Amino acid sequence: MPDTQNTPTSPLDQAFRAAMRRLAATVTVLSARDAEGRRCGMTATAVTSVSAEPPALLACVNRSAALHAHLGLGQSFCINLLHTGQQPVSDIFSGGAEGPARFATGAWQDDAEAVPYLLDAQANIFCAVEAIHAYGTHGIFIGRVLRVLCQGNIAPLVYQDGRYMRTQPLDQP
Repeated sequence: MPDTQNTPTSPLDQAFRAAMRRLAATVTVLSARDAEGRRCGMTATAVTSVSAEPPALLACVNRSAALHAHLGLGQSFCINLLHTGQQPVSDIFSGGAEGPARFATGAWQDDAEAVPYLLDAQANIFCAVEAIHAYGTHGIFIGRVLRVLCQGNIAPLVYQDGRYMRTQPLDQP
């Protein structure tokens, strides 16, 4: 018998989507190379730390996203943490352009292994795919951290409730 509790219009699905709109996340761009050596990338907010020893992150990528097919075991990629001034980069990588044309927006460079990274991102976290898990509509990619670059002040571009936000300190008593 089919599970009618989790259809796209079910009360559970609607409640889950409403709850996720309340979960603020730093906006990132995942960047890599495809099998032909072309740059590829996408905007993502489902990125989080997995382990400090060894340093590792996970990124959830929808199977319908072009990048999904290019992240195999051992594949190098970069998680670029965007700052508040990089909303145009996020917009382009979330559908404003396709394929390598996305890299015309922003200051992109390649590292020694040809992994593209956003030169002026808040941070660039270079990883190698160490594990892949399929779940529902997504692939969960565990990336072993190889190298990290950090830039300037901490001012993340945040996505919450379907729009971009910025953070600010709470008043201290």
